[in-house]
Amino acid sequence: MADTDTKDKGGELRGAEKKEAFFQAAEALIQSFAFDAPKIEFPNEKKKVHVKLAGTNNVRASIQILREGGENNLHYHPNMDLIYMVLKGTIRFYGPEDKVIGEYGPLQGVLLPENARYWFESVGTEEAHLLQIAGFPKGVTGMKRIPLEAPKQADGGEGVWFDSASGKTLSDTEQQAKERDEHGV
Repeated sequence: MADTDTKDKGGELRGAEKKEAFFQAAEALIQSFAFDAPKIEFPNEKKKVHVKLAGTNNVRASIQILREGGENNLHYHPNMDLIYMVLKGTIRFYGPEDKVIGEYGPLQGVLLPENARYWFESVGTEEAHLLQIAGFPKGVTGMKRIPLEAPKQADGGEGVWFDSASGKTLSDTEQQAKERDEHGV
């Protein structure tokens, strides 16, 4: 096939060549992952550590490891839908005025659409593992978390992120900056 058959007048690919380039670009972003709870001390008396599993511009998966309590404050996210599934332990989710949304054990969870107000805590003394899948609309340049009340615990309830690749812990702000850099946004 002549070069003129696969490129338009501007030199851009078209037809089957364009389709193949489209698929190859997507397939270059495929990520394999595995979860192994990091053997780290929770820094600064934090009760929550996020371990990022994988992510793209449109979705991110992480596991939150919560010590006893590990609660956060009532908040919402105006730019992401969330799916949570308990892998270990028991987690109780609350809405406004501390109304219980549900209490979930292993392999149970909840979907929280953007703008839904919530907070959660680990129930009992067992360390809990909570899978979080966050979906972002196209064009979002980072997650937004809007607090609606003061933190329920002295550490602010935020926790830290654990970067499996480097073995380092990052604040929420540092993790968000890292994701923007990784995804070019």
